[in-house]
Amino acid sequence: MLWIGITISLVAAAIIAFSGGAAGPLWSGATLALFALSALLVAVRRPFGGGRPRLVDTNELLNGRRLAPDTRAHLIPERRVGLTMTALSIVWALVLAGGTVVAVTIGASGRPQAYLGAAVLAVLSVLFGYAAVRGIRAGAHDGARGRRTAGLAIGRDGVTILRPEMTVHLPWSSVRAVEADITDQRRGIRRMPLIRLRIDPTGAVSAGFDRVPATITVQAAQLRAHPQVVWSSLRTFHRTPSARAILGTDEGQTLLDAWSAELSPR
Repeated sequence: MLWIGITISLVAAAIIAFSGGAAGPLWSGATLALFALSALLVAVRRPFGGGRPRLVDTNELLNGRRLAPDTRAHLIPERRVGLTMTALSIVWALVLAGGTVVAVTIGASGRPQAYLGAAVLAVLSVLFGYAAVRGIRAGAHDGARGRRTAGLAIGRDGVTILRPEMTVHLPWSSVRAVEADITDQRRGIRRMPLIRLRIDPTGAVSAGFDRVPATITVQAAQLRAHPQVVWSSLRTFHRTPSARAILGTDEGQTLLDAWSAELSPR
């Protein structure tokens, strides 16, 4: 993504430099420059979270549902789209809306073929506007009461997976294996770590989900803690039952804080 941003920036600079002041090339160059800026911002965004698990009350976390005997657990919430992406959506919506107006003006001046471009720009502007509105609403809802937490909670009894479509508690006895994996290779896209939990579905306790799969994939890069912290937590406490006694306690939180501090960006 970084090289894409750099390449498009050079192309945009060349178009603007040789535009001779003509409106069409200037608009094209400016649009490409904005696209390049978007690509560069996405490229420099930290691929992994730098947050820490936090000790929470499971009764509050699960809204009163008793899926596990744990009263406290260590929550690693999901990362959410930040202010930067919402701001980019707003800027793109405004720029494309301006391009739509320009295209309509050109079409009205006797070049009806410009109306096709206006229609395309209008659709793109609406899509970016929709994304911006969703980002704004999500940000506002984050601070509102009642938002359902998504992520992963690790406790003495087991692991709780919290997702919009399901909430599943996996007792340690039902977790058969914790395996490291990685996303498939795709051009221009960084490969991301995955953690696969091989489980015995009959031992899982679910809410709002009829059938628990035999393998649950945790996309570690989408969590606020560093993937290595997530991996170490799941792997260590799965393989060492005697170590689970500190989970749900201040001592356990201190340990997870220490692991997180070692991997926090400097």
